[in-house]
Amino acid sequence: MIAAVAVVLFHANNFVLPLRLYDGGTLWRGFGMGYAGVEFFFVLSGFIIAHIHAADIGRPERAGRFLQKRFLRIYPSYWIVLSALILIYVALEGTVAPSRLSPAALLRDYLLIPAPQGPLLSVAWTLKHEILFYLVFVLFILKREIGFAVFALWLAGTLSQSLAPFEAPLFATLFSPYNILFVMGVAAARLHRRLPESLVRPFLAIGGAGFLLVGLSEQFLVLWPLPLRCLAYGLAAAAVIAALARAQLSAPGWCVFLGDASYAIYLVHLPVMNMVAVPLARTGLQGFLPPAVLFVLLVALAILAGALFHRTVERGLLAALRPRRPAAL
Repeated sequence: MIAAVAVVLFHANNFVLPLRLYDGGTLWRGFGMGYAGVEFFFVLSGFIIAHIHAADIGRPERAGRFLQKRFLRIYPSYWIVLSALILIYVALEGTVAPSRLSPAALLRDYLLIPAPQGPLLSVAWTLKHEILFYLVFVLFILKREIGFAVFALWLAGTLSQSLAPFEAPLFATLFSPYNILFVMGVAAARLHRRLPESLVRPFLAIGGAGFLLVGLSEQFLVLWPLPLRCLAYGLAAAAVIAALARAQLSAPGWCVFLGDASYAIYLVHLPVMNMVAVPLARTGLQGFLPPAVLFVLLVALAILAGALFHRTVERGLLAALRPRRPAAL
């Protein structure tokens, strides 16, 4: 939930307000660290996958079910949002370059294949890294030894890419520094049970403070190189996640709901904010409203739209597509 909301704050402050409404004006520079919600989510994803599927490693008969569940979690909801966005772009002729709506470009977008240009639904760039992690992890399920061998090569390629970047889209995605974040999540899943209870609060405090330190220092002091930034965020987020998992804290119902809706919020928030901001800018009404008011309005509408999409579309879709276990005889 926190990661998705942080990304919403980032896009509202750093993109929608300055590019759509206030000609470069933002509300608060610190909201710019909201991009780190992606970094936190990558670590959390590594933790969840490694934790939930630990018993599947070395059991190839479970690989198909793993891939099916991961496919259903990512693609159907993404396809619905992407299709709606494409229809809007087609209706509003001239909004995007015609080449972005060509069959080849759309096929790459629907399949989440790395390409020189960014995806039509801009936030989908993160999904390509997520899918790559799933494909690496499934090798552990197929055969533990193969998984370790490919994993070692993957990390070696990531290190090489971090030291001497190669700009080809496929290579840059395969060996992106973002891979470090998934690795940190896997490590947290493997080690969190060994964390002494006396260190839970220190890990939580140090990890949270470290995460904020990296993000705020980037906004107010100096930019971090991406590989170093991923390493720092990865260590901080892994400490927080490991501590929370070790403490086994319960969350209020509304937090659980928003956590379940995080993916839906992530997918729809930017199109929703743009759909509000663009027509508003044409009227000039934003000139009569302080940025803080529109910022709160945009963030609230984006979260509400994501929550509604989760409740009315995503949840039912996942229930309908969820693989059924064979009935006992």
